[in-house]
Amino acid sequence: MGAPVFTQLPIPLSERVEFLSDAYLDTIATFVEEQKGSWPDFSVSRRCANPPAHISQEPRGYTLSFSDSQVSLTRFPSNDASVSQDLDYNAALWLGSIVRAENEASAHRRDREYRHLFGVKPRASDIPVPVQRTLDALGDHMARRTVDNPDIAHKIDSFGLQQCIEDFEDTGFTVFRNAFTDEFAEAMREEAALNHAGRPEGSSFRATMLLKRGSLWEEALVHPWILTAAEYLVGRGCLLYQTDTIVKSPGQETHPGLHSDYAASRITEPFPEFCVLTVAVWAIDDFLSEHGPTVIKPGSFRERHQVPPGTTQEGTIRIEMPQGSIAMWNGATWHGSTPRTAPGKRTSLHNTYCRNYIRPLEQYQDIDASILARNPPMLSSLCGLDDAFGKSGYEGADFERMGYAARSGFAQSGPLPHWSS
Repeated sequence: MGAPVFTQLPIPLSERVEFLSDAYLDTIATFVEEQKGSWPDFSVSRRCANPPAHISQEPRGYTLSFSDSQVSLTRFPSNDASVSQDLDYNAALWLGSIVRAENEASAHRRDREYRHLFGVKPRASDIPVPVQRTLDALGDHMARRTVDNPDIAHKIDSFGLQQCIEDFEDTGFTVFRNAFTDEFAEAMREEAALNHAGRPEGSSFRATMLLKRGSLWEEALVHPWILTAAEYLVGRGCLLYQTDTIVKSPGQETHPGLHSDYAASRITEPFPEFCVLTVAVWAIDDFLSEHGPTVIKPGSFRERHQVPPGTTQEGTIRIEMPQGSIAMWNGATWHGSTPRTAPGKRTSLHNTYCRNYIRPLEQYQDIDASILARNPPMLSSLCGLDDAFGKSGYEGADFERMGYAARSGFAQSGPLPHWSS
């Protein structure tokens, strides 16, 4: 009685671990000890360079050895393994976040996109079938339990995002180039067309609540670069504020003039000096001058107030970018739209993230449990299921979630919290 209604996590918070931590290796050890079967003599070694300092000062990894009816774990990489995988720590973390069971199409897309981002070759294909089957089961087991690297500065360096971060501080916006493949753009374009089908030509309709419209949009929400930038701007444990697609036709202008994205949340003026909301706009099609790109006023986030009525687009610049790019800005930055003058349509995806104490426009605490089960913990955090807000009942607050949020450094983007060791 009096219990709040929200989706239960498929994996308890207490079972979550940080990639290649001692707790992570303990979890692997427990899993392989419980496996029953028969395997050929084979070994797989993983070595990860550049781990965050709180995990290790040296390359970190492990080796799994298969022999007859046993699988064993060695807590360091081996040079003599049948197959060796040498990856950057953060690349390996994200490739290891893919849940494959009953999720084949999505897993294939994620694998392709992450390898595109990190320049990693396809998985080894010469692994014996019984070994690969066990590795896949272990991979799913760990993907559902492994949290993201909490060291934001480490991720920025690892992903090469330093210039983008400098852009945020200088102008209030940046553009991530070559952030997704043409194949992913085509899939999103087709899916957006289905969501917009039946709407009047040239209407300003937005297809929203995308997280409940298919796995494709889940994949876009947990883009490694964008999540890292979102954490930098609005803190760890940030929430999904809104997600929508826009299909722009000739002459259509969705936001003439200028505005800030703080308007819907009624952020009190003067705005905080820190960012509370950020938007990532995916160029599913080219954003060129004739396609009706976004215009933005560099540095306007420092005004710390809403755009005065009657303000024109004078002093703005156009965000022109090719398909496969993602523009992202501090939500306090003044921006607007321009009409499309070229024939055809332009499709874009808009994912908005906010600090975890801001009330989102879209509510996902009742998200279907199957969606959480096919995703890493990063998604449940975005849905607001990992913090204590809205979880109190007649017996008090959810102290487990309060402790988890504190240990994880939710709402912070600076010093590293103590997570695990």
